[in-house]
Amino acid sequence: MGDDRSAVTRRRLLTTGTVASLGGVAGCSGLLDSDGESETPGETETAAASEYSGPLQVNGIERIDDGGGRTVRVAVTIENTDEEAHRADLVVALSHTEAEGAIDRDRPVLLAAGLEREVVLSFRPQFFGENGLDRPESGEFRFDGTFENDEVLEAYPGLVTPSERSAIDGGNAWPSVAYDPGTTAHNPGTEGPRSEPTAAWTESAVEYAYDASGPVVADGTVVAGRSVRALSVDDGGEQWVHEGPPRTSPLAVGDGAVAFGTPEDVRALEAGSGEVRWTVSSDGDIWHGGPTVADGQVYATNGQLHAIDAAAGEVRWTADVGGPLAGPPPVSDGVVVAGGDPLRAIDAETGTVRWSVSGGEPVAAAAIAHDTVFALTPSQLVALDLAEGRTRWFAPGPFHGERIAVGNGSVYAQRANDYRTVSIDAANGNAEWVSGATDGVLGPLSVSDGVLVVTSEQGTLYGFDTETGETLWAMSVPSGVPGSLSVADGVAYFNEPNGPLRALSGGD
Repeated sequence: MGDDRSAVTRRRLLTTGTVASLGGVAGCSGLLDSDGESETPGETETAAASEYSGPLQVNGIERIDDGGGRTVRVAVTIENTDEEAHRADLVVALSHTEAEGAIDRDRPVLLAAGLEREVVLSFRPQFFGENGLDRPESGEFRFDGTFENDEVLEAYPGLVTPSERSAIDGGNAWPSVAYDPGTTAHNPGTEGPRSEPTAAWTESAVEYAYDASGPVVADGTVVAGRSVRALSVDDGGEQWVHEGPPRTSPLAVGDGAVAFGTPEDVRALEAGSGEVRWTVSSDGDIWHGGPTVADGQVYATNGQLHAIDAAAGEVRWTADVGGPLAGPPPVSDGVVVAGGDPLRAIDAETGTVRWSVSGGEPVAAAAIAHDTVFALTPSQLVALDLAEGRTRWFAPGPFHGERIAVGNGSVYAQRANDYRTVSIDAANGNAEWVSGATDGVLGPLSVSDGVLVVTSEQGTLYGFDTETGETLWAMSVPSGVPGSLSVADGVAYFNEPNGPLRALSGGD
């Protein structure tokens, strides 16, 4: 993903001549992979080492564990020693001492001034040897690193500066499916269960809505269900039931209202009684996108983005935003982020577009934190400055297109190739850890102060340590839990597809 701002282009070249045996070198495993597709080399030899005088450096290329398969993975440590940010293509050539030709892999990189980072590339090597196109059984691999298309970014906005965020209601609430208006899915005021949780209570009457949805918590009340129900956080006792049409979007609580979409309209209920405060007709399009309640307005989508007065239900403006994001539209500092490709930053008061960024593939999910928009596509995670949409950093995927979470100085996402959770440094985009194996496709992430909780479609709940990625616990649930969880006051809430709604507290 990029922008059209001016840059000064220079070409840089570096070859390292690093050699590793066919058996490989262990270490540095668990970082982000490229797609690892098979490649066939050309007839040309690897280029000889050439002089390089620029600020981009390859400080090391190390073969890392490939798990015993036919894939060769290398970790490349690169550094920008300049006082300006650089964007370039890192090209790594793989050759072999017992074969002809070389295989090139390239990866776009963005390096802030003085930044060092590690990039992992994958190869499935086949070379021209004595027996034709094959992988030799003996000899050594050689890796050469090259920078191409080097650009000095003249208007680089700088790296992300993470800052502390205040918890809503002291950590006792999770009022939106993605926690807050910025859709960070992170409650900084509480810690989720660190050991296998136990049931605080269950309520079978709460019907499951759909896989992108989940319960919300505010003012001592849990709101959940296809037919919206309000329950006490203490014992699950029912407070009220909404008798209207079933909901078709996630829930959001704010300004004393519960907002959600139905096949007929988007509506707001009084949070204390469940009575309808107002409705806005769908005009034939189902309200599918989750609403966001912020600064006295409800932002909801049905093919277009609408800003609705939270008190009166008056539509203040409507904007065409293209494809929807997964989850509610993030809102922060007077900006609403919406749309898939391009991604648009919309003025929250007027509905006009402040900036848009196109990356050639749709943005699946986004969140706002630290004056930064974190945008997830299938191939990369991008950090954009909120003011103008300029790129701060990008981290390679592939990623699964569920919602992301931002908290504890990190961005959490899901890898598409194995559905493990990955932690990425929010400041610079460097990979921090990858979790252990899971049993399949994971649902949206929910993060607290120290524990990340996530569900799987196979019926397992996982708790991961947010600092290390260690699996703290895994809990089987009979009917599977594809939806999201809420974490408030140390309790995790979720709705099983076949019932019930569960409240899980920390284990012994």
